[in-house]
Amino acid sequence: MTDIDESLDIRPEEKKTYQEERAEIKEEQRNKKYDEIREAMRSRNQFILEMDNLPSQVHRWIDRGAKMTCENAGHPYHEAFKR
Repeated sequence: MTDIDESLDIRPEEKKTYQEERAEIKEEQRNKKYDEIREAMRSRNQFILEMDNLPSQVHRWIDRGAKMTCENAGHPYHEAFKR
């Protein structure tokens, strides 16, 4: 077998592990209020999703015989088969 040439590895070096980054964020947010954390997240990210305040989804079910499909409801198409 041939040895792999490590000099051809063009992946960027990982600066932090997931655990290190998570610990850093927890330490940064330790004494902050929820509103302060949310505003800090909004300044870094275009979109944020608050798991405690999920918006409800409206489903538009269409009867297609053996199955029901949800279409044009503002989320991905999905279907369920009838029993």
